[in-house]
Amino acid sequence: MKSVRALIPDWISECRGTSLRDDLLAGTITAVLLVPQGMALALLAGLPPILGLYAGILPPILYALFGSSRTMAVGPASVAALLVATALGGLGHAPGSAEAIQGAITLAALSAVILLAMGFLRLGALANYLSHPVLAGFVSGAALVIIFSQLPQLTGVALPRDAALPEQLMALINGLAGLQPPLLLMGGCGMILLFLARTPLVLLLQKMGLQAGPAKLLSRCAPLMIVLLATGLTALLGLERLGIPVVGDIPAGLPQPSLDFLHLTDWRALLPAALVISIIGYVESVSVAKALAWRRRQRIDPNRELLALGAANAGAAFSGTMPVAGGFARSVVNFDAGARTQFAGIVTALLVALTALFLTPLFQSLPLPILAALIVVAVIPLIDLHTFRAAWHYDKADGLAMLITFLGVVLVDIEMGLLAGLCLSVIALLWRTSHPHVAVVGRVPGTDYYRNVSRHEVETWPNLLLLRIDESLYFANTAYVEQLVGNALAQRPEVRHVVLICTAMNHVDLSAVETLQGMALNLREAGVTLHLAGVKGPIMDRLRTSGLMEALGEGHIYFNTEQAVLDLVSQNRSPAHF
Repeated sequence: MKSVRALIPDWISECRGTSLRDDLLAGTITAVLLVPQGMALALLAGLPPILGLYAGILPPILYALFGSSRTMAVGPASVAALLVATALGGLGHAPGSAEAIQGAITLAALSAVILLAMGFLRLGALANYLSHPVLAGFVSGAALVIIFSQLPQLTGVALPRDAALPEQLMALINGLAGLQPPLLLMGGCGMILLFLARTPLVLLLQKMGLQAGPAKLLSRCAPLMIVLLATGLTALLGLERLGIPVVGDIPAGLPQPSLDFLHLTDWRALLPAALVISIIGYVESVSVAKALAWRRRQRIDPNRELLALGAANAGAAFSGTMPVAGGFARSVVNFDAGARTQFAGIVTALLVALTALFLTPLFQSLPLPILAALIVVAVIPLIDLHTFRAAWHYDKADGLAMLITFLGVVLVDIEMGLLAGLCLSVIALLWRTSHPHVAVVGRVPGTDYYRNVSRHEVETWPNLLLLRIDESLYFANTAYVEQLVGNALAQRPEVRHVVLICTAMNHVDLSAVETLQGMALNLREAGVTLHLAGVKGPIMDRLRTSGLMEALGEGHIYFNTEQAVLDLVSQNRSPAHF
């Protein structure tokens, strides 16, 4: 009975009364945003528009059953769509072709396998190793690449699809003679209206007497209204005659479930892209889920999110569509619209299904420049200059990692840009931990607090050297710490006792233990005794099983720094002052 109950989502018991009403409204508002956005992102991925709707039907339902976030909206995502387009383009699959569709399904199936495997292995914490500056640099670069990918629909100038951004920029400049004013006019008007439909429209509605909540909800409906308006004008005025391309025939109906994805083709070639899609999709999804959960003091389970997103991508493959993830914009809309549980996601999925079943003929005359404008306006906020400024001013290494990631994505390749940023972050981490801060400390007069002698007026003793090591000890930094101890002793030949303060240490590996053993023996030959203070319990348990205890001797490990000082300065010598 307990195992059966564990399979039932805990939000179901809360889905009643006010919560049910809020979820119905939020799900409807999110569906209004997802319909045009889903079709646009499918085109961005080089797939038929209907696949964008399919990605918003079964995957959100599966996520609702297994996910831990109450408000995250799962479906097609802009960065994932770009990665799909890049991967399919690398294999030479023409946009919209049967090979491209099969490739997208393969990517969804591989993403499902990767995410489910990570979930079963409880590797949710791996997301923490992708630093925020690297992720921000990657997303910012991807956003710029996405914007350039939409320029052909906005200008009529053909750009090389698989070229790096500098080559596309040169192609745009050289092709300005082929600029098509009707496309530029429609796309430009679409972007202006989409921008005005955000904060300016909300402020205008509030000045007209509407409350902030309803004003924001109407603003969320604006993209679909703009899409329908442009579609109606194109059909009524016959704007296709001016050379404005439209979506064309969109087959009505629900996705046909299939297990054809089990017979994967090109899976070896697509596996690296699927790995990047899985990791980026997971990190973005969890980041959004945590940010929204914090606002309501809810909890997110990272490992459960892996399983839920894996199930959602399995549903995408089963539905014959592209990989999915938690969308930032849709999730915020879902949250702001008042979603209380994942029932809102199910409502969204059902409404998208009804759209795919009955309403696709309404979008046959939808102009491609409007969809391009929708994508551009959606991704412009992803270009994160604020994080770059903050990272650069706070830590040059983080700022450089973000810059290298951004430039790698824009100038070279999406995957290579991400890999370069990750490598630089790892190198910076290794550099920091291999060169830990080691402070000579003394006692603040009249207290039992010990602080850096370079920053505070403290007491010290000629025969006693107190060194606080502000890092765990491991193979990469033990030689550096040993050298610092030697340098400090060379400057103070009168020292007879060295106390290593270990309060900041959370780990000491075998290499560090061996280094401490050698240090203790070498110092003893020089007439200096090595002591430890403030060793944490778990580390102490492991040290007892090593040979370090014998090398130090009895009574040379102290509970805290004050105890060590009271014991070693037992001859009542007058302290010196810094």
